[in-house]
Amino acid sequence: MVQQRKRRVTLKDIASQLGVSHTTVSRALRNHPDISEERKEQIRKLAQKMHYNPNAFALSLRNSYSKIIGLIIPEITLYAFPSMIRGVTEFCYNAGYNVLILSSNESYKREVQNTELMLSSQVDGLLVAITKETQSYKHFEQLEKEGIPVVFFDRVFKEYGNSKVIIDDKRAAYEATEHLIRTGRKNIVYFGGNAALYITQQRLEGFRKALSDYHLKEHDLVFADDSHVAREKTLKIFKRNNFPNGIMSISDEVLSGIIPALQELNIKIPGQVGIISFSDGPISQMYKPAISIVHHPLARVGRVAVDLLIQRIEHPEIIHQQIHIIDTKIIIRGSTRVGP
Repeated sequence: MVQQRKRRVTLKDIASQLGVSHTTVSRALRNHPDISEERKEQIRKLAQKMHYNPNAFALSLRNSYSKIIGLIIPEITLYAFPSMIRGVTEFCYNAGYNVLILSSNESYKREVQNTELMLSSQVDGLLVAITKETQSYKHFEQLEKEGIPVVFFDRVFKEYGNSKVIIDDKRAAYEATEHLIRTGRKNIVYFGGNAALYITQQRLEGFRKALSDYHLKEHDLVFADDSHVAREKTLKIFKRNNFPNGIMSISDEVLSGIIPALQELNIKIPGQVGIISFSDGPISQMYKPAISIVHHPLARVGRVAVDLLIQRIEHPEIIHQQIHIIDTKIIIRGSTRVGP
């Protein structure tokens, strides 16, 4: 007979025993100053008795920290976030922290559920890149109220968030578009991601400003959530007689839809169209010719973000609003070269 696995004790179980809210239990276990010492001791004793999260909890009793950092990302794919995850986990290992990684799968509902799970897991702080569906930030406000600092990176809210680590998307897109223009491309198509994301909007602004500064007309704007959509829209645009001679791509995933479509149509790169893309990994170098890129250093973004988060965890009295902007650079390769 297979023995049934025992259900794990939750914050709500402890709260129910004492007739208090799970928020009170969470704050007490995190040594929150709003909870009286008498109540904290009562909750700690019951948590021990009920064998609540014993490993992390025992550690938190000694030093008020679980030494666990939460990381919520929209998705885990070959195209985005792998190097950022490496940057975060390596930094945390060296700093004595563990990392709990959850994917929201581009779902706002799952993102909210993930924050609740992070709270019940007693993480010391949270790193977040928001989903394409996320408009409300109440779930993150609740974490901050619980004393859990949140640092946003890459995909962030326009106005909310005391701590962010980003690149200057507008400037980077401007420079990428300017590079295409200086190589003789006058009819340039913008291939963005999800139109609702702030990151997409900022890169579009940079693209448009470059066109305006060089007195060029805006032609095609494409928004593609994935490589499949990018491929279909590329086929449609480049079957026209007057197709563009330049492409500014927002990501590796979008790029991986563009290139096969151009190859299918026998469009020559860079002879008929020059291409530059935001990129973080080796994908842009796998094509022939290799693709010119705006290097988007997600590993560095991850390291800076987790460093900022640990500062906020360990020194909450002195760490205030901080927005870190990580430098990017253009790497010129065969897809935009001119001449022999």
